[in-house]
Amino acid sequence: MGVYINYNQIMPTIRDFMGKVVLITGSSAGIGATTAIEFSRSGAQVVITGRKAANVTQVANECHKVSPKGLKALEVVADVTKEDDCRRLVDTTIKSFGKMDILVNNAGKGAHNSLYDSHLMDSYDEVMATNLRSVVYLTHLCAPHLEKTRGNIVNISSVVGLKPFLNRFLYCMSKVALDMFGKCLALELGPKGIRVNTINPGPVRTNFGIALGRSREQYDQFLDERAKSLPLRRVGDPIDIANAVLFLASDESSFVTGANLLSDGGDFTGKVVLITGSSAGIGATTAIEFSRSGAQVVITGRNVVNMTQVANECHKVSPNGLKSLEVVADVTKDDDCRRLVDTTIKTFEKLDILVNNGGKVVHNSIYDSHLMDSYDEVMATNLRSVVYLTHLCAPHLEKTRGNIVNISSVVGLKPFPNSFLFCMSKAALDMFGKCLALELGPKGIRVNTINPGPVRINFGKTLALGQTREQYDEFMDERAKSVPLGRVGDPIDIANAVLFLASDESSFVTGSNILSDGGSLNA
Repeated sequence: MGVYINYNQIMPTIRDFMGKVVLITGSSAGIGATTAIEFSRSGAQVVITGRKAANVTQVANECHKVSPKGLKALEVVADVTKEDDCRRLVDTTIKSFGKMDILVNNAGKGAHNSLYDSHLMDSYDEVMATNLRSVVYLTHLCAPHLEKTRGNIVNISSVVGLKPFLNRFLYCMSKVALDMFGKCLALELGPKGIRVNTINPGPVRTNFGIALGRSREQYDQFLDERAKSLPLRRVGDPIDIANAVLFLASDESSFVTGANLLSDGGDFTGKVVLITGSSAGIGATTAIEFSRSGAQVVITGRNVVNMTQVANECHKVSPNGLKSLEVVADVTKDDDCRRLVDTTIKTFEKLDILVNNGGKVVHNSIYDSHLMDSYDEVMATNLRSVVYLTHLCAPHLEKTRGNIVNISSVVGLKPFPNSFLFCMSKAALDMFGKCLALELGPKGIRVNTINPGPVRINFGKTLALGQTREQYDEFMDERAKSVPLGRVGDPIDIANAVLFLASDESSFVTGSNILSDGGSLNA
């Protein structure tokens, strides 16, 4: 069985991995092969490994073709279920290059099974040896080398780790365990400078189904039928997952660890991007980064001076010297929302990307005398405004097959004391994104959410939490001590995630939450 790589789907990435050494298991076919090719295209020195020498060589040749410096991939024929092979794989890598920067645990084995199967335990041993034990052992061997380079680990799991499937319990068990392995490892390795993240692909057109006993025709027919049930109306291609791997392994995701990126369903020239709350903090940085990437941005907020300052920065970095559209608006007011959208469409005649970033933070107790005033303010800003603005923008985004990115918070995933209003609003926003992905996917609109952890912005000053700048900085410095990566985030960390989700590189990502919190959720 030959290598299945859909080269017509492969798009060059914009990331730079020059000088990086990348070891990818299961890289002789499918997702692993495409990931290796994309790392090579981005300048990395890759290690190709698998059990079939002919396939390993075929992928290595493709890597050589696309490498900017004509680097040859290291070929190591190995079976990762064998400890001797794992040791030889790592030893050969270090002997050849003297270091390791990135480990991609991609090798996997599927299985259909029933509890009544006569050879059930044989299947159990095979699945767990490939999908779990090999990952633990190889990561154990690689960790000391990754610590020296402050490297990255990306595990390729599956949507079955998040959702039960009939007659797939062995595969589901192995992948949910792999997901938990990644989260736990992020806590342990974060203080050592190593980030660990996981990708959960949905159905992807590779040879995986053929390995389960189907013919190519049967497998293609199965995937075509499967596509009809997906919001985006297509199954994935290996490039969809490879793009996600490169994002997670890059410095653009330097504050992302312990996260699961669900992929189941960087040039913005000519794109029109509307970003709420873009007069400061995360929104301002996101606007500047979109401008830097060629987009036409719409800046909005309540502070005219701040808006103009951000617009000037956008103008400075725009490759074509584009001026931002400035619209003073309070998104809690319906009239302002309508005027914001109408002005955008009147000016540019379209909308490609909506970033719902406006937000309000409050500390509260159930005993507060003005509790319901706080409730109304928080829900109006964090929830109602998002629903209404998205309602207004959806018809325009449908015309451009556009994108929506909602900025939520880690508090939507984890309760915090005296913050139940903020937590409630963000949990509801997370669910809004997931539900909307189902409704808008068939219309070609992707919807994703980012859950930032602690980020050093002007919240302490501008959102009237009663802190001085000194008190706020002291609070953030203390907060950093409890974050596995040893630091709080910067607005650029979140902006990078927004641009990834809004780009064609994440064209199969919808209904997903990217956790950009330095690993603090599980700390």
